[in-house]
Amino acid sequence: MREIRIGSVHFFSLVLMFELGTALVVNVGMEAGRDAWIAIFLGCLVGMLVYTGYNYLFKLYPDLPLSGYTRAILGKPLGAVVVILYAVIFLNGAGRDMRDGSALLVMAALNRTPILIVAAMMILSCGYVLHKGLEVLARTSFIIMVGVLLIGGIITLLMFFSGEMEWSRLQPLLGDGIKPVALSVIRSNYMFPFGEVFCFTMLMPYFGDKKRAVWVVPSAILAAGLIISFTALVNITVLGSDMVERSPFPLLATVSKAALSDFIQRLDVLVVMLLIIGVFFKVAVYYGAAVIAISDLFNLPYRTLIIPSAIIILFSGMLDSRSFVEHLEEGAEMLTFVYPVFTIVIPVVLIIVAAFRNYRSRSRPG
Repeated sequence: MREIRIGSVHFFSLVLMFELGTALVVNVGMEAGRDAWIAIFLGCLVGMLVYTGYNYLFKLYPDLPLSGYTRAILGKPLGAVVVILYAVIFLNGAGRDMRDGSALLVMAALNRTPILIVAAMMILSCGYVLHKGLEVLARTSFIIMVGVLLIGGIITLLMFFSGEMEWSRLQPLLGDGIKPVALSVIRSNYMFPFGEVFCFTMLMPYFGDKKRAVWVVPSAILAAGLIISFTALVNITVLGSDMVERSPFPLLATVSKAALSDFIQRLDVLVVMLLIIGVFFKVAVYYGAAVIAISDLFNLPYRTLIIPSAIIILFSGMLDSRSFVEHLEEGAEMLTFVYPVFTIVIPVVLIIVAAFRNYRSRSRPG
């Protein structure tokens, strides 16, 4: 896989599509009520701050993925254990996002289709693209990104002209104080979706221009934060914070109100398209990160791991909980207690050890 090179624009689009994922469609940050859009943007800034640590490690080891420099920093035995844990969390992320997307699609549009069939088709499509190569996934993301931005622009214009937006629903700004916003950021907003970008540490070595890699990913995180924050703002102005909080698909409910007389109606199909696209890229990136980690650790061919990994993702995602409500509760706990270990705690340990070793090597005479 060393011959793979992904351009700056394509890498940006891949990160952006991953970040948007399901966050565009579901109710993100509603712990903060009408100030959810503020909490989302603050979570974006925290996510960018967290990513600076990954950038530091990338500068030290520009040709190694996370699985490579973890073993270089911690040593092979301990490093291998940590890499296995990362591979498991990547597979878990892919499985959970696949379950999220499949369940949401069945609820929103395919209510007579078994969820297993939807999930199987989703993971097969991701596996096919990954088999073609990471460059194909990245180039596809650019094409899809253009379409998504066009759809978003059309929906936004229709919402403005429909007269459904009431800006008074955003007032009073920070009416309950800063505490609900801060709690929302700490509990989930910085992690979903912005902290999840840690899986791109497995793809960074394949970036074509290493110098631009330092700012491309943070730029994509910022762009995603602005888009998701604006989407939440529009949802609140159209539906009100109470309805957004109760709705599993607030954007679907928002767009259903967008109509210009009898000329343009039933735009909710566009939201379903956004959901399918977002889930595809979210699952594909986690899936690819897991395959690269396993391939790098055990020195196995990348493509031979695609089918076994797909089977693990499919059944782990479908069997991880008995109901969708239980699945969401487990997901909230993982975002609060498990994912921070892999996105913050372990990277901080790696940074400290790497910085100490770097300092010692520089201070040695000769």
